[in-house]
Amino acid sequence: MIRRLWLTSALVLGAVILAGCADRVEVERLAHVVVLGIDQEEGDFINVTFQIANPQVGSTDRGKAENEPPTDIVSIKSTDVMTARELANTIIPRRLDFSHLQTLIISEKLARSAEFHKAVSSLVRIPEIRREMHMIISRERASTFIEKNKPRMETRPHKYYEYMLDQWSKWAIVPNSTVNEYMKNLSGELYLVIYATTERTEEKTFAYEALYRAGEVPAEEADPVQMMGSAVIKEGRMIGTLNGEETRYALMLRKEDKMHSFLSSFPDPFRKDERVTVRLLKNEGTKMKIDVSGEVPKIDVKVKLYAQLWSIEGLTDYVTNLSKQELLEQAITEQLTKDTMNFIRRTQEEFRGEPFNWHKQVRKKFWSWKDYIYYDFMGKYPRAEVSVEYDLDIENFGKQFDPVKINDLHAEG
Repeated sequence: MIRRLWLTSALVLGAVILAGCADRVEVERLAHVVVLGIDQEEGDFINVTFQIANPQVGSTDRGKAENEPPTDIVSIKSTDVMTARELANTIIPRRLDFSHLQTLIISEKLARSAEFHKAVSSLVRIPEIRREMHMIISRERASTFIEKNKPRMETRPHKYYEYMLDQWSKWAIVPNSTVNEYMKNLSGELYLVIYATTERTEEKTFAYEALYRAGEVPAEEADPVQMMGSAVIKEGRMIGTLNGEETRYALMLRKEDKMHSFLSSFPDPFRKDERVTVRLLKNEGTKMKIDVSGEVPKIDVKVKLYAQLWSIEGLTDYVTNLSKQELLEQAITEQLTKDTMNFIRRTQEEFRGEPFNWHKQVRKKFWSWKDYIYYDFMGKYPRAEVSVEYDLDIENFGKQFDPVKINDLHAEG
């Protein structure tokens, strides 16, 4: 009896172990999709673009694929992504795999339609799709964006987006938008998505640093793609755009955001036609007080910043003259406050929603979700009383403390 029991147990255990390999697929039989694009078509159809990586390009096996392109791009019109993948298998000899998919491109036309949320939410039902997949909205068709994105210094598209993400996190000119975060912000608040394009605006405009949107940066002979600013999503639909500077303010006023530093320039208070370039560091979290006891919410925000002087065009001596330092700190603080309050008023009047994740702090003021919904913070935000205070300290003047002036050179001669 014991022997028969052991034999039965062994057979059952073996069947369970072997059954786990039933859907095994050899690696060389898979085609890894690294970028997915979605465009709106007539009726209930969408155009799905798959950018498939060539595993030999960029690897030690590159010699065997010298004449092969780094990726293969296939576009299929269908009702959803899954059926488009099945149709693509009639063209591609390998099975399309989404396990390495990290970037989703959606056209602005689709993002501004009611079909946007349907297209994104249907993706999370696919077992291979990662919720941490980065989401980008392109001004043109997603298929056009993918086809034109051919960077000179990086042939592998997944590495290109990975390196660009590192730059975004440093300079905060675009948000860090993922499918998972989008799904968590569907209650009326604003959600910011990376805004990009391969098309340049016809009129060339020249502005300071981050006052551009994608396509407006006056770059010559460069990679075709520009990623600058953000697309504003409200209740599953795109309603507008922000430039790079406005995106920075939206990230800087968040309590739990990971933005640490950015570069910007301000008018020199002693030479109005010159500018001072500083690196602003946010080493401490944003502090805020929210009062929801009254009919209108009151929000007081305080941001601590440290400044490093990188460039002084007017050659003003801010190192040895403490009074000039104080005036510079005051001038930068006033400019930051003015621009921030103008942006907040825009969110209240134009978008009628907040992109600062303040609603997450408001929720903590209520005992239940029902009480929070009854208070209707998003409905009251356009009338909210908001104040922002910046606390700025200059901590570094760079290697060259005393600006070199022409008169000083003549004196030495």
